[in-house]
Amino acid sequence: ELITSAIPVAFKKMSLPTPDTWARAASAILTTDTFPKGSTRITKIGDIEVSISGISKGSGMIAPNMATLLAFIFTDADIPAPILQGIVDSCVTKTFNSITVDSDTSTSDTLLVFATGACKAKLNLREVTDPRLADFKKKLESVMLDLAQQIIRDGEGATKFISIKVTGAEHNESARKIGLSIANSPLFKTAIAGEDANWGRI
Repeated sequence: ELITSAIPVAFKKMSLPTPDTWARAASAILTTDTFPKGSTRITKIGDIEVSISGISKGSGMIAPNMATLLAFIFTDADIPAPILQGIVDSCVTKTFNSITVDSDTSTSDTLLVFATGACKAKLNLREVTDPRLADFKKKLESVMLDLAQQIIRDGEGATKFISIKVTGAEHNESARKIGLSIANSPLFKTAIAGEDANWGRI
């Protein structure tokens, strides 16, 4: 009842956005986070300018596929759900599904991406491969990566931010497995946290 009774009030406030609406929403979803997380980009689909904005939370139980994180991303573009899903699928592997803090996953991970169509322009998109979507994909991935990295920077007890780059692998999946085997190694993490690289371990 606490939730359902508040829905009409929340719905009414949605029609009266304020300059701090995004910041308030980002703060409202926090749990053990130490700061709210948000990101936004402007892009074009053809000649139509659209925005992409998102918020997220998470700092503990963070590992690929995904973790105790919530992410809500909105675009005012008119993009059909199947096309948007295809774009999100291609972006999530390199962003939210490639981060780890403590190597522990959770049952409570959610990424939701909404195309509201609020910009009113009809884009008539029919294929995820439409060349007009190239910059939109790039900017959506940029928002997702920004939010994912903010989660890492806010990892519970984290004092280091490490990016692992694998080169020379036969294909992306091999590189991913190699990278994650390093990132999820307690031995590697303690070497980094203790500021004693000990390259033999690596």
